[in-house]
Amino acid sequence: MEWMRYAEEVRDVLHLEGSAIAVTFSPKGPASADGKKHRVCDAFLKARAGAVIDLTAESSVCRGGSMYLGLIEPVTGEDNDALNDFLVNGEKLFCSIAAFNRMKSLTPKPPTGMTKHVIMCPLEKAEVRPDLVVFLCNAEQACRLVTLDGYDTGIPPRLHMAGATCYQVIGYPIVTGEMNVSVMDYTSRRIKGYKAEDLFVAVPYHRFHGIMRSIPRCTAGTAKMEIPESFRRAMSET
Repeated sequence: MEWMRYAEEVRDVLHLEGSAIAVTFSPKGPASADGKKHRVCDAFLKARAGAVIDLTAESSVCRGGSMYLGLIEPVTGEDNDALNDFLVNGEKLFCSIAAFNRMKSLTPKPPTGMTKHVIMCPLEKAEVRPDLVVFLCNAEQACRLVTLDGYDTGIPPRLHMAGATCYQVIGYPIVTGEMNVSVMDYTSRRIKGYKAEDLFVAVPYHRFHGIMRSIPRCTAGTAKMEIPESFRRAMSET
């Protein structure tokens, strides 16, 4: 399976800490899942370190994470009022209900009802084709991934950096097919295990082939920079 071969190469080229993370939306869970309950934000760290995690409506213990991954319906009524109150007066991530709902209205909807299982594991352990390849990395590694992604096409990513970390890293790229870079929401960034320099790059698998093809050809991969003589002459004449 090609993604297993990709896993070792991209880890070595980027000098990743741990593995790239495979995320797969599936009608059934993997036989090798750890069987434990998780928050999505913790699951990223555990999957990078080797765990195989099966997130379902029952095993995902963060209601917001379950909603943003599409495992449960969006909250309504009194539950929605409670969420608004928490975000404005608890987490204090928005100054008002209006500001929070403005962000929601400008954000693509989560993948509600798409599947019952969201599987997260090291890329080399994925039993089936991933939908996303997620990198927990630093700014330099993220820069290299974005550069490698654009090498073939020149098309810049359409980034979405608002909302919960699980939505930015999984929900948004799943529903749009876009690569995304996330600096995380501040609450999840404070979870034990994340470093100040950490950020996420999420790559839909159909785009990941281009990244791998670009590695030997692009200086963001393993190609060596060369300065053509014409450029040397042009620079010397200025």
